[in-house]
Amino acid sequence: MPTVVPLPTYPPASARKSLSASQLATFHSNLSNALAEILALPPARRDNPATRSFLSSYVNEIAHQTLQSLIWDAPPYTDNHVHARVLFLAEKLATVPSCFDVKTLLDVAIAYFPYPTRVRALFIAALASTPSLATVFTSDMVPVLTTLLEPSRCAGLYGLRKNARCFVSLLSGCPPELVRPFASDQDFMTGLAQAYEEGLAALARSYGGIRTDIGTRELDDWERIWLETKVDLIDSFHIVITVMIQDLSAASGAALAAESERTFNIVFALLNLPPPPAVQAGSTPSTAAPFLNRSLIADYQHSYNLSSTLASALRRAAREDARVDHLESTLRSFDIESSAAGTKDPGALKLIIKSSGIPPGASASGKSKAAQSSSKGKAKVVRPEPEPHDLDVEILQVMDIFPNQSPEYIRELLKQSVFKNAEKVIEALLEGTAPGESSVAEDVKSAHTMPSEPIERKNVFDDEILDVSKIRSGKKNQDEASILRDRVAVEQMKADILRRAEAMADAEEDEDGGKAAEVDHDIDFGDEVKVIGDGEASSEGENDSDEDGVPPSKVTPETVLELAYIRDPELFARDASTRRSKARSELKAQTGKSFVVLLVALLS
Repeated sequence: MPTVVPLPTYPPASARKSLSASQLATFHSNLSNALAEILALPPARRDNPATRSFLSSYVNEIAHQTLQSLIWDAPPYTDNHVHARVLFLAEKLATVPSCFDVKTLLDVAIAYFPYPTRVRALFIAALASTPSLATVFTSDMVPVLTTLLEPSRCAGLYGLRKNARCFVSLLSGCPPELVRPFASDQDFMTGLAQAYEEGLAALARSYGGIRTDIGTRELDDWERIWLETKVDLIDSFHIVITVMIQDLSAASGAALAAESERTFNIVFALLNLPPPPAVQAGSTPSTAAPFLNRSLIADYQHSYNLSSTLASALRRAAREDARVDHLESTLRSFDIESSAAGTKDPGALKLIIKSSGIPPGASASGKSKAAQSSSKGKAKVVRPEPEPHDLDVEILQVMDIFPNQSPEYIRELLKQSVFKNAEKVIEALLEGTAPGESSVAEDVKSAHTMPSEPIERKNVFDDEILDVSKIRSGKKNQDEASILRDRVAVEQMKADILRRAEAMADAEEDEDGGKAAEVDHDIDFGDEVKVIGDGEASSEGENDSDEDGVPPSKVTPETVLELAYIRDPELFARDASTRRSKARSELKAQTGKSFVVLLVALLS
């Protein structure tokens, strides 16, 4: 059995910086190969202290760099192959009992935040192999994270920014069983709201407040971090309150009463918090704006219409409880409060939306929505382009893992129908199945290249000067010599046909016992057979008009013979097989007489 070298502890950033570029590339190449060998081992040989130590050290280092990049805008350097194989290794070790502690799970969630589906599957496998994780979350994880929301433990705006990302990363990966301890803890819920309201307001004032001229200038670094912290906190709140309402809807009997009472207590505790202080610079009072100076529950109602879902769930347990109507009316009042700005107004979030550089009302492709809706004609059915803010967020998620890729390349990948979101793009890049940057650039160039002027087709005679007076068309201007030549050619062809017809007539007379063929110029065909089109016969009584109701012109036997000769001159050959052929018999049947007699009469 071959010996597999155990995985080393992943070196910290300070140690990796001391390596040259070639040395670092060699290290990651060797590490990637070692991971491939470890992944191929059976579980008994793969699960050992060295493998666990490597996994813990790697995800801890990448999680630390990821949190630092939120502040300093410097994505962590990771080797794509190593990063992907470590996630595969973590997924395999998740099925081993007691392999993951809560700290390692948190580091995995942060390091692989762009992969929420795979992280959630990993958490589910870890919970199945180690059921005690739910108890540890209740007893340890929830109290520890609640203390991190306190202003004294946040270490300023940067600390709160990192903590907010820890919350949303962890909760995004947790199954409902692991989110439930947070949803049922009133201290955590109110701590989240206080950090969103009072905590962020105090931090904004410490920086001098947010100036009202922000629409005409670029955001300061701290303002961007401040708003992104708000987004992560409200996203965390959304995950938790969704599980809370789901539990309330699924409960019955005594559990339903307990769930409804806990929900009443938490929501009323959130509503009873003091209103958030002003965050704008200067002493001028300002109206409440979404995601700027309003409470967490008001902004959540503004985005998710909490009043409707919460009231319908509570009425199952407390149909006659007056608290339900009071709760619903209070939440709806936030809609009235924000109606002046429009219920769809992004509020302060437009300050980070505008950082995409895309004009309002335009798509990511640069075309205005009005221009897109006015285009007519058939077009390919393509995936609708995300809104600019959503697209920028997905681009940032991809570039967190692939900082060396250009934003334009990531943007075009996200627009393709095979990639529905950032997670799909990241997986394709990790597995090497994504189209190359040059290929995507060519596709974009060919799709957007439109001729600015009508296409002109030229040839070598374009520069020649033509004398229009000398141009002749058809036979109208032919000279007399040309006309005579044409007539001689016609007469010569006519004489040739006549000679063939007379020769065939003599042959037919010999075959019929010397009977003479009488030439009659006034042959009467009657109305029994009429020749149509290419020689097919129709009996009397059929429709003699075309589709437009115009009677077709009568086709004479002479015309039938001419058409037959033009179509197949060999039909008039003198040999016996041609004379006895089916085509000759059909031609004779169409005319009703010997076609030779008719032809001689026609040409004589």
